[in-house]
Amino acid sequence: MTSPDISQSSETEPAPPVRKSAGQTYLIGTTVYLRGLELEDAKYPGVWRTLPYPISSARAEEILKEEVPKQAKDGTFPLVVCRIADDVPLGTIIYSTDDWRIAEVTVTVSPLHGERATAAVAEAIGLAIPWLLNERNFMVLWLDLSSGQLALIAAAEAAGMTRASSLREFFAADGVRHDLLTYEALNPAWIERLGDPRVAPLPRTGTGEARPVPPPVQLDGEPPPGAVMVGQRVYLRPIQPEDAARIALWSRQDSETFYDNGRHVRSEIGYAHWSAKLQEEEPPEWIRFAIVLRDGDELIGNNGLADIDWVHKTAETESDIVRPEYRGGGYGSEAKHLLLAYAFERLG
Repeated sequence: MTSPDISQSSETEPAPPVRKSAGQTYLIGTTVYLRGLELEDAKYPGVWRTLPYPISSARAEEILKEEVPKQAKDGTFPLVVCRIADDVPLGTIIYSTDDWRIAEVTVTVSPLHGERATAAVAEAIGLAIPWLLNERNFMVLWLDLSSGQLALIAAAEAAGMTRASSLREFFAADGVRHDLLTYEALNPAWIERLGDPRVAPLPRTGTGEARPVPPPVQLDGEPPPGAVMVGQRVYLRPIQPEDAARIALWSRQDSETFYDNGRHVRSEIGYAHWSAKLQEEEPPEWIRFAIVLRDGDELIGNNGLADIDWVHKTAETESDIVRPEYRGGGYGSEAKHLLLAYAFERLG
């Protein structure tokens, strides 16, 4: 009878895990690969969420189930940047399109992985931009970055993108404000066929001189009813339901074809509904005012703060003087200064 060999174990070594990147044929690089969102990503909402507010994994899973199908329908496609070595997600590259000709690209970087996440997303930019241009056949790509994201900027430029625009001090991070830089890439096949529009110089418009800022108005008596900001000739007040009928009527009476991007027929019902919905949001993403003459309380237009970012304290201004007889008379500029004063002094 022989004794068993105790040096040999009946247990076998566990097989190495199969990585999710196994067999992937594109959007895979040296250290990272890109994939779509999965329910397992509910463990890492800080990686793919564009909002900085904390949520539980359960809530993150609900969002994934609800929002991913909606995003695809609306033309928004997040790609998760994962490390090949261990499948850990480190950021996302998100492209959105309305017409499958132009795509807007944004990125998120895991705040907890520091420079490792930045390097991973930089490599992913080098994978995604050529794929979107040459395989997905987008005509134009726009990528928004912060001027503080130097590694990502270098990756965008290495992918052939050029800076198209900048908005000063758009982002706030670590106590410092950074510019919003938009990088652009054009489809090489279209450039070969039509030429590169970027080589043609654009004529300058305007004088480059700043317009004088009107001094604040000191009211002697009572302000106009409902006024939020008051200037010398105009004041801003909330848009009222009864404004919709006049806006709709004037939209059909406009005589100037060059104003805005062409004349637009507005619906009284649609305008009233849209304006009411904007006022229901708290905090709002878009604040709109009626521009009213102090003399006679006559409505002449609207302006507002759009795409409000309450974290970075930024917004975009918009104006619409709906009465042609008041265009070019400085009423819009005066109303814009009131809007800016509201933004800086009231909202901070």
